[in-house]
Amino acid sequence: MALEQENGPLATLSRNFREQIVMAEADDDDQYQDAAEDPSKFNMGLHVALEDCELAIKKFFNNDLEGAMDIMKVWSDTSLYHSLGVSIFEFIPAVLTLDSAQVARALAALKQTLALCHQHRRSYTLVETLGTIIKKTNYATMTDMEAHAELCYAESGLLQAALCILDGDDIAGFLRGTIKVKGCYSTYKECARILEKKKWETAESRQHFQSGVRLGLATFSLMIAMLPPRLVTLLEFVGFSGDKNAGLAELQAGAREPGLRGVLCELTLLGYHLVVSHFAGAIPDFDHCQRILETQLKVYPEGVWFLLFEGRLQLLRGRCALAATTYKRAADIPHLWKQLRHLCYWELMWANAMMMDWREAAGFAGRLIEESSWSRTVYSYARAALLLQLGDKATKIERRQAAELLKAAPLYRQRIAGKSLPMEKWVVRRCARFEAQGGRLLLPAVELLCLWNMLSALSSDSRTVHCLLKQIEATTDRLDREHNQWPRSLDGDNRALLAYLRGCCLAVLGVPRLALFHLDHVARIKEKIKEDTFLIPYALVEAAMCHHALGEVDTAQRMLQDARKRYCNYSLESRLLFRIHSKLQIVRDAAASGGGSGNPPRSIPLRPAGRAEHAA
Repeated sequence: MALEQENGPLATLSRNFREQIVMAEADDDDQYQDAAEDPSKFNMGLHVALEDCELAIKKFFNNDLEGAMDIMKVWSDTSLYHSLGVSIFEFIPAVLTLDSAQVARALAALKQTLALCHQHRRSYTLVETLGTIIKKTNYATMTDMEAHAELCYAESGLLQAALCILDGDDIAGFLRGTIKVKGCYSTYKECARILEKKKWETAESRQHFQSGVRLGLATFSLMIAMLPPRLVTLLEFVGFSGDKNAGLAELQAGAREPGLRGVLCELTLLGYHLVVSHFAGAIPDFDHCQRILETQLKVYPEGVWFLLFEGRLQLLRGRCALAATTYKRAADIPHLWKQLRHLCYWELMWANAMMMDWREAAGFAGRLIEESSWSRTVYSYARAALLLQLGDKATKIERRQAAELLKAAPLYRQRIAGKSLPMEKWVVRRCARFEAQGGRLLLPAVELLCLWNMLSALSSDSRTVHCLLKQIEATTDRLDREHNQWPRSLDGDNRALLAYLRGCCLAVLGVPRLALFHLDHVARIKEKIKEDTFLIPYALVEAAMCHHALGEVDTAQRMLQDARKRYCNYSLESRLLFRIHSKLQIVRDAAASGGGSGNPPRSIPLRPAGRAEHAA
């Protein structure tokens, strides 16, 4: 498509017409009705479509979701990028809710986008197709529209595959989605070749295309690099490849340079550092995230997406009160998708739990139970655990609510991609433990903080960690005094849990030698552990990182390898395997640089162990 066509009088007429349609009210004159019924009679050039997308993105990040959708909907039947925009705006709530009706709408929108992509993609005759076997494809004659159609095909196909995997209830749906992902990855690689070889009609068209290619391939590369080695080997065998450093570099380049998807590159970087890296136990780049957020919040001061990441950054830095304020500000934004408000409540629950305000945290868990359908099993257990954590401060009503929640939590289990959620399986076991122990659990909220890797964020708040340690010691003393009132068969499990929690707290405080005493105690009594076998590999990984903090890199690496190879079929196994992979990379990097963690261990006056632990 020639540049003169896209900037000529017809394109100007089209742009003015679209603005009038979007801004018109229902009771306006019908002077534009005939044209609105058939927008295809106007030539929607690629340049104008990209301009519309940039305007829609600005509205979207300024929380004007309806305005962004209105810009895209008018031309979604005929314009490639408008159709893709509608598909993305339908995809986001579908992923957030997994509501079957919303998923169906998103899939229908994606089907239409893929059909438009096929119309605009370059077609090959049989002779041309056979010719590519013996010689390379000539991209010089490809138009900009054909190139962008390839990129949009990869993007929309990837979204369709994600929905197929999430919404599928059997292994066949998972396999179909996986095959689609492989096809999209191949298309992205084809787009990389197009970017390198094609002669572009305009510089802007190339910039927008380049940002899309970088976003797609870099995201693939990052996600594959995060997977455990056995999965990576299998994926490499079928043609995937992953490189964390290369992926991060591409995303940073895409964020720096002008392009339609530049802001999406920044969101991906924020999500990788503040969500994925934290989940996997890697080291997030907080400083880089701070720079991104400072820049974007100047452009979108009330943008909910950036406020959510701002709160997350504050939370992971241990500034829990500031994080709570930011999340409340985001939750109060009008016309917000309710799923984003639920995300604010989820983070507010953790922020208050990290401040040991158990009752306030339980209140946000209660809101999630009432309003969110994502995982009522997890929400119910979280609220019950937080209420039980109140101990003697809990009212009779709160204790009764906790018991009712733990009784009901297993009834809400669900399946994603045909499989039960690992955390829900663990919750069901904890609910059974509550019944087996006569309506009691040991430090359930502190245990949740450990399993969700939230204790690591409290390294800058030693006062709170000391308070948690006092609670653990008081619970140990009570267990010693009342050991006859607890099931003897579960005594080893309870002792191991207390030792694990204490070791984690001491590691966060920077006293690895003292932490090792308690973490090693879990291994010493492993024969007495009947149900909570997951504590053994979890404690081993924490102990390995304590050795890493002491500069004993070889020992840390050996222990991490043992945790990965010697243990299997325990609760929350996948979660730990991701963390082992990340921590092995941290240890190897330290070995390559010839140093330890760089954080000298500290010493604090704490009781080494409970009486029962000495006896064991």
